Amino acid sequence: MMCLILDTNMYGLFLVPDNKDMEPVRNWVDSKNGKIAYSPAGKIKDELEKYQKMRKRFEVYRQNGKLKLFFPEDVEQEKAKLPQLRSDDPYILALAQVSRAGLLVSADKKLHTDFKQIVGGKVYQTRKHTHLLKKDLCP
Repeated sequence: MMCLILDTNMYGLFLVPDNKDMEPVRNWVDSKNGKIAYSPAGKIKDELEKYQKMRKRFEVYRQNGKLKLFFPEDVEQEKAKLPQLRSDDPYILALAQVSRAGLLVSADKKLHTDFKQIVGGKVYQTRKHTHLLKKDLCP
């Protein structure tokens, strides 16, 4: 099972039932081997607090073993080690490092560059990246 990091800017799109680009991600997490890495750290926690529906979905995922939680202290420590970034998402990158997640779901090009360089992972943007949802790499 591969863990993915869901860019906080994607929470709204993830919840839209007829969003064709997010449909494969939802199906993969809901019905297959997908898991989401999450930590209540910094901006990640702040953004989740804004999305009540996403909080409820994450709670269901947690109960079903689809949400892997990581300690915010570990994410904070990893954040402090990050080099200069192009993006403004150090918490996402630190969580990716801590969780060893190899897949980012994001539309943020600067974050894509940072993720690929720092984490060495893949980026899902649209349905054309559905093939990335089939690997078994979740630690």
